[in-house]
Amino acid sequence: MLAWMVYAVLVTVALGVAALMAEKAMASRRMPKRWPWMAAIAASVALPIGMATVSVPTPATPTRAASAIALRDTTSIPLASVAIDWSGASAYTASPSVNRAAIDIWAASSFTLVAFLSASALILQRRKRRWTTDQLCGVPVLVSDSAGPAVVGLVRSRIVVPAWVMRESVGQQRYVMAHEQSHLRARDPLLVAGALVLLSAMPWNPLLWWQFHRLRCAIEVDCDARVLRSGGQVQEYCETLIQVGQNQSEFIGSVTAMSESRSFLEHRIRIMLSQPGRWARATAFALISVALGMAVFATQVTPPATAVPATNGAIRISPDILDAYAGEYELGDYSLVTVARKGGDLTVTPIGQFMAQGTIDAPAISETSFAIPVLDARLEFTRGAGDRVEAMAVYIHGALAATANRVDEARAEAIRAALAARIREQTPYPESEKALRLVLTNPPTDAGTRSGTPPKSAAQRESLSKYFDALGPVQSYRFNGVTDYGWDSYDVQHEHGAEQVFFLLDRDGLIVSSVVRRQ
Repeated sequence: MLAWMVYAVLVTVALGVAALMAEKAMASRRMPKRWPWMAAIAASVALPIGMATVSVPTPATPTRAASAIALRDTTSIPLASVAIDWSGASAYTASPSVNRAAIDIWAASSFTLVAFLSASALILQRRKRRWTTDQLCGVPVLVSDSAGPAVVGLVRSRIVVPAWVMRESVGQQRYVMAHEQSHLRARDPLLVAGALVLLSAMPWNPLLWWQFHRLRCAIEVDCDARVLRSGGQVQEYCETLIQVGQNQSEFIGSVTAMSESRSFLEHRIRIMLSQPGRWARATAFALISVALGMAVFATQVTPPATAVPATNGAIRISPDILDAYAGEYELGDYSLVTVARKGGDLTVTPIGQFMAQGTIDAPAISETSFAIPVLDARLEFTRGAGDRVEAMAVYIHGALAATANRVDEARAEAIRAALAARIREQTPYPESEKALRLVLTNPPTDAGTRSGTPPKSAAQRESLSKYFDALGPVQSYRFNGVTDYGWDSYDVQHEHGAEQVFFLLDRDGLIVSSVVRRQ
């Protein structure tokens, strides 16, 4: 959940930049500016959810059965993993308690925002009972002590003006009414309400609040432009805005109001007094190009893998059985998993693993199976002679990834010492460069890898082959050192890009596992 929330913020940043560029392009062409921000808010909510959860069915062909393509598999920019080294934070992202806390915070913030908006609506209804009905410029209005000018209500929208407006000149009254009636005709109250509904879906996202603020500003600027296009005089209209600004109204909730902060009022006046630049069309074209590029970029950011729902508490297992699973399990010469009991579930503490660090909760899904939700992994314990637990099978994404045999404490300490020595000495494996070349050439078979490593499918080999073809030939590589989990690390420069390569070998020089991360 935490990784996904960071991904959602990154997408919102990209879409916010796209909307900002589009707004500037619209401004240079004197076009409405609110729609880029409304689109950005909607996409900032829908895109992260859709890319992480939606799959598109593909029809069957004579050579291929019907299947489904996950939208996340169509992306190509693993920005979240580049921005944050999740391997160092996996103890937190893998913890069901931390992720449950994140979900609770999300639910509480959404509930709080909805409650605040509901309370504001109720307070507004109570205050409306004290307002009187009158007419201004031949239009029925509500007259308040100090609230407004504004449009209130969604189903039956009404214009509310403060009492002092009724005493102003006819010219200023007409501009006040022209402004608020323009909001009504453009259905701006419904637009603001729709944005608030979307905002309440992700109120923890600060960039979404910024987008909402920009939308509110764009709505007022668009309204100013409509008033002037309908025949209003710039000088007289600006004087009316200044007069309204000097008589700041009291807060009446999230409604479309003529009165805004003085700094924003000055900004609106500068916009109305400005003239289109000489290169307005070329500038708009360039800005729209940047906006479209950022929007496409947002769709290509890869979401984190969807976690398997935790089942903590759903399965009750005897403490004796759980204690029987506790112990040390060898994954390799430099890799070990310590299993311990925690209440009615287990915890696993791996060392020497790229994507799993620290102590991770493993809730039970059956008497012999335990889940690691953040990795989409499953542990299966097997018994041997004398009903003693002898091994642990590790499944990742449903496929067998490794079988870890149970070892005694002496062997476990030897593995820990060997890993600590590798990290301390920062010396590459004797066969390190040979292994690097093997990883980079990506052979179609799995020759040269440890037998416990699951073979790649034809689709995986084809995808990786296209990936390396796009990067081009290797130009240079540099050994970075041994990571905190005992893997050799290299920076590799290709003709058309760069990547980081990590791999773990056994004592015979065979590849236990490898990870390629594009830079």
